[in-house]
Amino acid sequence: MAKIEINIDDATLREAEKILHSLGMNTEIAVTIFLRRIAIEKGLPMTMAASALNQAEPDFSEVSGEVFDYESIQVTRSNNKITPEMVEEVWCSFLRYIEGSGEINPLSTEVSEKSGMNRGSAFIYLTVLANLVNGDPNTRVLKYKDLEYLMDRIKTELGESKYQKAIQSLKMSVPYWREKIPGTFADKVEAYCKKPS
Repeated sequence: MAKIEINIDDATLREAEKILHSLGMNTEIAVTIFLRRIAIEKGLPMTMAASALNQAEPDFSEVSGEVFDYESIQVTRSNNKITPEMVEEVWCSFLRYIEGSGEINPLSTEVSEKSGMNRGSAFIYLTVLANLVNGDPNTRVLKYKDLEYLMDRIKTELGESKYQKAIQSLKMSVPYWREKIPGTFADKVEAYCKKPS
């Protein structure tokens, strides 16, 4: 897998990251989408003209063979808050994932269809959970209260070993979140990791 490094002014990056975070993604995902669209369209996936502001941009972007309609994601996200019932559906699907009876992409769609949760949000929640129980760092985030709830479910249902891997994952993720995610999310997670079990 290739790695790229780009230079961009801080203000532009911060503003873009805020918007991307509201869409449930990070800069890496957005750049990947952009580059894949270039490969698919054999050119820039936007009009490069002075009148471009009046023209519609493509509605769909492809990630890992999957098509997302970002215009409807924006509308859905602004009108569809993540509820405890949605998080419970994510947990039930995640249990199927760790038992080997489902993959994250189709399970995300299933969660969305069953609970009304945005499909992109379901994908992020399931991916974060997978990284937690494997002890891998995360670049994506959940609502903090949902993270606490899911950490409790990991501890009570999957056992101390998986819970300790999840704590390890959180500790490894904090520096990234502190640098890239605005607000106090990283501080809350760090404090959570320091609480006695």
